[in-house]
Amino acid sequence: MIIALAKMKRLELLKKVHGQILLGPEVKMEVLDQGKAIAASGVQQVENAVDKGWIQVTSLTKKEKSLEARILANSRLDRGEAESIALAHSRKLMLIVDDKEARAHAEVMGLEYMGTAAVLLEAFIKGHLKFQQLEETVEELSKTMWLSPAVVTEILRRAREKKK
Repeated sequence: MIIALAKMKRLELLKKVHGQILLGPEVKMEVLDQGKAIAASGVQQVENAVDKGWIQVTSLTKKEKSLEARILANSRLDRGEAESIALAHSRKLMLIVDDKEARAHAEVMGLEYMGTAAVLLEAFIKGHLKFQQLEETVEELSKTMWLSPAVVTEILRRAREKKK
């Protein structure tokens, strides 16, 4: 999700919509360290956000590490997703995730979550994107990651309703 927004040069929307963002060390390694190693598009935006402090890398507590281990043992999620779910659950935070299985796991745990497309819709609702920009950004997102046509339709339908 962070990677997709950064590739599209829209990472700042995350700050505008949600303020401060927490990353665990695994997600930081996946996004920043591995991104830098391959000179990934958008990695500089993420690094700047970390330097400015609105994306913060945080260590997991012992309890959060234990929950992460249980999630890993009982799912096919990767470490970054399990870590993010553990952090969100423990700290009662909104989870921003696009992976279908991670969303299902979050739902079972009673977590609030949203995906990248919903972040874009929220940015539109809060006035950070105009309708045409939302359409263009959702189209660009669908080229960066798979979005079902139903999701695209729903995002644009909701935006049209808010536009009236």
